[in-house]
Amino acid sequence: MEDVAEGTQKTGMSPLSWAAVGSIALSWYYYFGKGNKEMGLFVGLWPPTFLALGSYFKINEIRDDVKRLSRPGSTIRDAVQEMMKNR
Repeated sequence: MEDVAEGTQKTGMSPLSWAAVGSIALSWYYYFGKGNKEMGLFVGLWPPTFLALGSYFKINEIRDDVKRLSRPGSTIRDAVQEMMKNR
């Protein structure tokens, strides 16, 4: 998992983003390259699903950070330091 997180930080793209880009390229290949328009359109429907999954995972990560910050009895400084440690 650390390799995925490290790669995401270096490129700014998660594996799901790369899957979306790859499926767009594959869609173009089928549609324009092979002339198989049905397959091209079918594969072209995948990127929104990949991007929606990526958004879902990111929202859950943000939600967890907010929960850590709003812990009763915790100061903002302590919560931010703990959050930075975990990154």
